[in-house]
Amino acid sequence: MRTAAACVCLATLAFGQQIADNTEFRVKLLAPLSTETNRKGDKIAAQVVSPPQFAGAMMEGEVKESKSGGKVTGKSVLNFTFQTLAPKEGQPIPVSSEVKGFVNSQGKANVDEEGRVIEKKSNVGKVAAVTGAGALIGAIAGGAKGAAIGAGAGAAASLILIQVAAKGANVTFAPGSEVTLSVRERRQ
Repeated sequence: MRTAAACVCLATLAFGQQIADNTEFRVKLLAPLSTETNRKGDKIAAQVVSPPQFAGAMMEGEVKESKSGGKVTGKSVLNFTFQTLAPKEGQPIPVSSEVKGFVNSQGKANVDEEGRVIEKKSNVGKVAAVTGAGALIGAIAGGAKGAAIGAGAGAAASLILIQVAAKGANVTFAPGSEVTLSVRERRQ
């Protein structure tokens, strides 16, 4: 018999693989990602490099905000999220991800293609707050069952966004740049 904690920590994916919450994934960008060329709503894709059991799968997402600094001394901001893990075989899996690090296409860590240092932020704290607020409202409205429904609604309403910022006119990553992510299955 599996414990509740084990059920929460492991998710069985449609293609027969299991992924533990907060599993580290390394993905390679297939197209440029830049505040200069990408706009809100643009789709992004990256190929999974590791862990080995998911190598070759696609991680798909979209740009949520793209703002060029405009000046050499300005600050550029790029918000994006990976929402789906699409295996070579089987059904796509909804995921949440948090950026842990970058390696540009030249092999340099935590800088963009121009060598600008990248600042990473996520809205994980906001996600927890919205989920908790949803659970509280649900509990008031419908007891324990309402709390569970409210928590799920709160979590679904708040995707984890990844914000990348750098001082300079633009943030740019070339194809082949790698992103290290902490990934978990998004439960609906």
